[in-house]
Amino acid sequence: MQRGALRLTFSTALCILLSSCAPFRPEPISLRAGARRFAARSLHSGPLTRYLVALGLPPGNSWGFRRLTYVAVFERPQLKIASARYRVALGRLRIAEQIDNPKIGIHTAFNATQMLPTPWSVGPIFSFLVQNFFSKNALIGAARQNVLAARAAIASVAWNERERVYGALLSLWAQRRATSLYRQDARLERTIASAIGERYRLGAASASAVTGARLSAERAAFREHQATLEASLARAHLAVVVGLPVGALRGVRISFAIVHELRMPADLARAERFALLHRPALVRALAEYNAAQLQLKAATEGLISGVKVTPGYDDSQETSHYSLSVKTHPPLFNQHQGQIAVARAERRLAAENLKSVQQSIFGQIERAVVDWRGSESALAASRRALISTQRELADARQAYRVGAIGEVRLLGARLEVLSARIDLLSTEQEHYAASGDLMAALHSKLWEFHHES
Repeated sequence: MQRGALRLTFSTALCILLSSCAPFRPEPISLRAGARRFAARSLHSGPLTRYLVALGLPPGNSWGFRRLTYVAVFERPQLKIASARYRVALGRLRIAEQIDNPKIGIHTAFNATQMLPTPWSVGPIFSFLVQNFFSKNALIGAARQNVLAARAAIASVAWNERERVYGALLSLWAQRRATSLYRQDARLERTIASAIGERYRLGAASASAVTGARLSAERAAFREHQATLEASLARAHLAVVVGLPVGALRGVRISFAIVHELRMPADLARAERFALLHRPALVRALAEYNAAQLQLKAATEGLISGVKVTPGYDDSQETSHYSLSVKTHPPLFNQHQGQIAVARAERRLAAENLKSVQQSIFGQIERAVVDWRGSESALAASRRALISTQRELADARQAYRVGAIGEVRLLGARLEVLSARIDLLSTEQEHYAASGDLMAALHSKLWEFHHES
């Protein structure tokens, strides 16, 4: 019966061992296939369409900030990398929480001095570790803090994707408007050059005036060409930001409603205080510090990993022998001073990193607020300058109608208005960029969608 029990124990342990092994499934990656998949990406692919529909944003006639942000989240790898790191942190938490497996085996011996009834003795080997729960709980706590840090990293990455899409949309919006304005500028310069050429033929203008007008027209044509090229580059940059090939945006209507949707918080000081306490980067740094502190606690309290208990039994000469041994690893030669020193240094490193992150966020908010307020003043001044040139143009038109000035002077007044519009576009872009920087610094959504998504 004892031998039957022994065989049953061994068979059961072997079955448990084999059934608990997770199978390995290889997942090879082909660079060529990956390149083909990237080249085939589009805004109308089946997986992307299903993803947007599940979010309540089915593909429409135009693609704005919200839809393009979700496209970036779906197509670009950064959020997937952050999510994978979060799953790694969850796996490490499971490792920290799990109990060590016992050791199971068979012990055999041969007694040559006593051959009857049998010289063999056999028995099972079974040992398990009673862990140091003070140290283990600290390690579990550290793993949980690392999970919090990984979760905060996901929030940071998602916000970074949103910020990048906003910046790319703003750049494309500005370059498209600049292309239109520079096209008008080139047309006006050509008209002025033609008018001065006509006056030269009538003897009312000098040759140097004709040459200067032609040079101005050529420079205006070059600015138009450059603006067209920069608009194409801005479109290509937007495609890269959302994770698509450049050709995927060809013929696609882009909505720039977000540029006019930004609204500053009513209580800016409160928003600043909230950001200084709840920005995901700060939450992540704090969780990493807490994890380092718990790692130090585990190193300090883990001088003894636990107690190894080994109950024993063997059948020798048809006689049952029972035993019980208790083992531990006393800190005789070292007291984990190296591990403790490393853990203490890592805690100091995490503390300094936390201070650095908080200081960086504070500086980012301060700079963003100053830049935003300065851009508001510049925008107001640029608008006033445009109004002044428009009044001058109205006066010039009145003078032209009564014959007080000629066509060239009128065209020059129109050119001044166009130049003021170009300056206003530049200040508008700076103001909207400053608004985006402030939005990123506060880590707060400063928009309400009323138009296309």
